[in-house]
Amino acid sequence: MRGFYRYREDIAPSLVVCGILAIQLYTFFFVDSLWVVAAVMLGLLSFSAMPGSISHNHHHVSTFTRPWMNRIYEVILFLEVGIPPYAWTLHHNLGHHKDYLDQEKDPANWRLPDGSVMSRVRYDVVGSLRIYPEIWRIGRDFPELFRRFKIWGAVSLAVLGVFIMLDPVKALLLFVVPMPIMYLGLLDNTYMQHSDLDTSSEYTASRNSTSRLYNFISWNLGYHTAHHMKPHVHWSRLPALHAQIAHHIPDGMKCNSVLLSACSYRHSQQQWPLPNNVRLMPVQAGRWRPAQTRMSA
Repeated sequence: MRGFYRYREDIAPSLVVCGILAIQLYTFFFVDSLWVVAAVMLGLLSFSAMPGSISHNHHHVSTFTRPWMNRIYEVILFLEVGIPPYAWTLHHNLGHHKDYLDQEKDPANWRLPDGSVMSRVRYDVVGSLRIYPEIWRIGRDFPELFRRFKIWGAVSLAVLGVFIMLDPVKALLLFVVPMPIMYLGLLDNTYMQHSDLDTSSEYTASRNSTSRLYNFISWNLGYHTAHHMKPHVHWSRLPALHAQIAHHIPDGMKCNSVLLSACSYRHSQQQWPLPNNVRLMPVQAGRWRPAQTRMSA
């Protein structure tokens, strides 16, 4: 088993993904009542943050040592999250992570042209409509990754198409309907991680939760400053990295809650002075690098 996994910590999330797939397949092929199918869909949606976070983490540091295993895993994640292979890589890794300190360039920007903060609802709706146009825009600068995105996106849609042909109603309930809901949930979480913060420093541009429940559900994405400072670091190492930098992060950007809104800092409402121990660290040219631009991953 260890020879297939880059990190043994990824065994647990991969079992979660396989377990969800098993529930989906069993329900699709062996459950006749559409009411039960709908109940299963709602049950899976109730903890949808887990496969969403697993998909995010996998696209930063791929789970398996074999490329073909990663691609199959990503198609399975597409059926659970709705995001096809390489979409995270282009939009999130090469877009958001590279430019999250520059709201004029960030494909997941939360600031309006007049400098005001976009509302949460507007961010979720506008962001969901912008994802694929932004992927196309970013993809022009990374033609090989964009080519792979289109190929594996087609494969993912073909797999989904098979389920639709076999039973359109069940496929709609189990696979299609949850996809936009997942998109909105992931975007909403991104909004709460970054909106209305001070983008002059990596230490002040992300909210952080040390809640055990939040980090259990999100696979350590509560340590968000650490994740943005070193996006190539495996999710299991983020608590240790956070501990090293926590004294640099202002208290208003840290909370021990499953709700990031509990982190009290809002840049538009109160211009808190940065503590003396916070050094401004804008992204330096050449220092940032995405984890999964490797062609073999």
